[in-house]
Parts: sequence; C-alpha cells; structure tokens
Amino acid sequence: MKKNAPTLNLIVTDDTTSSRLVDLTDLPVPVHVTPDGHVIVDDLAPYFQTAAQAFADTWTRMAGQQGRP
Repeated sequence: MKKNAPTLNLIVTDDTTSSRLVDLTDLPVPVHVTPDGHVIVDDLAPYFQTAAQAFADTWTRMAGQQGRP
C-alpha cells in the first residue's frame, strides 16, 4: 500500500444485541488522481455491496453448519 493512502475501518454489529461481530481495519480505499494531482475517492457503493453480500453469505453458510454462528 502506498504511504498516506486512504484507508477505511468498518465495524459490523448485531442490531438485536448491539454486540460487535467483526472489526475490519485498514481497508484500502479506491482512489484516482486527477492530472492536477488531486486525490478523488471512487464510488464506494459497489465495495460495500460486495462486502455486505460476502459477510451475509458466510454468515448463512456458518449458520447452516452450526446453528447460529
């Protein structure tokens, strides 16, 4: 990762118990740089959607193997 590159930290919680399920830290943020050298953060929606779906799929798979993970 480049020095001073932006990162993102996420905390996934259970709404019913307010307990933390997972902490994701130092995730790289997709950016591009303009010809003038300005750093622009790319649209994060596709990354959040992919991450949320991966978490839900894993949760469902684990729940099927062990009951509730």
